[in-house]
Amino acid sequence: MRTPNRREVMVGLVVVAALTVTVLGALFLKDFDWSGDLVVVEALVEEAGQLRLGNAVKVRGVEIGRVEQIVVEPSGEAIRVRMRVTSSVTLPSDAVVLLAPESMFGDWQAQIVSRSAFPRYAFFDVANEDVLPGYALPDLSRLTAAADEIAENLTVLTDRVELAFTEETALNMKAAIDNIGEVSQGLSALVTQQAESFDRLTGEIQTSAAEFGLAARAARGSFDEVNRIFGQGSADTLVVDARTAIRNLRDATGRLGETADRLDNAIRMADTAFVRFDRLGRRLEAGEGTMGRLFADSALAFRAESALAELNALLQDFRENPRRYVRLSIF
Repeated sequence: MRTPNRREVMVGLVVVAALTVTVLGALFLKDFDWSGDLVVVEALVEEAGQLRLGNAVKVRGVEIGRVEQIVVEPSGEAIRVRMRVTSSVTLPSDAVVLLAPESMFGDWQAQIVSRSAFPRYAFFDVANEDVLPGYALPDLSRLTAAADEIAENLTVLTDRVELAFTEETALNMKAAIDNIGEVSQGLSALVTQQAESFDRLTGEIQTSAAEFGLAARAARGSFDEVNRIFGQGSADTLVVDARTAIRNLRDATGRLGETADRLDNAIRMADTAFVRFDRLGRRLEAGEGTMGRLFADSALAFRAESALAELNALLQDFRENPRRYVRLSIF
């Protein structure tokens, strides 16, 4: 049997050392816990996004483990993410897993956070309490697609605005704004006027209240005076005076009855006179007598009016020139 030479031994040692360094480097890159103080945490998410094996698992920004496995559930409805984390970290009571970018260079991470801190995110609902609900933020490609859709919608909206907002529309809007300004000024003036009216009304109410207070005090004084009169024993005198006043009132009532009888006689005489006037009016309307003919014949009325006018002119001329009609001669 040939004894290996020194060179072959050195080559074997170098190969063993290289394998050892490779294994140790891989374990170091995976943050292998040499103490063995690690636990497995699983989460279900609807999509894994850009998460990869070996990505960091963090709590409050501190790395506590690595992603160990990413598999699709047999039902195809979710992704199961298996993580190995440090067992010494206490997780929140409502812990969930949020998959999000770690940097701008495409690296992702799994953050274990409290569900109450992200109420708007739709975390995947799980029935097993040992599995955490998860949610993956949209990646850059999905955000870009959403931005493109928003840009298209904005383009359509801009075209519609340009179609609707013409120069005529701008002038109409300006006129509407001017009208609104005028209406606002009118409302302001109306409010000012109503405020002045309210102030005047308040002043009148205060004046009325003061006058009512004075009247109440005067009534109270009258009541006090009445109480004083009754307290002084003048009630008997007042009763006698009241009886005298009632007796006088009865006498006056009798005289009023006599006056009423006389008034009835006067009314009957007035009725008789009205009957005669009615008879006379019917005769006038029928044209009977001189006055009737005067009322019925307009020509006769016109001639009477002309005669009266000439008579008035004659009297006026007589007053102005009496010598023309009367001559006095003494001798």
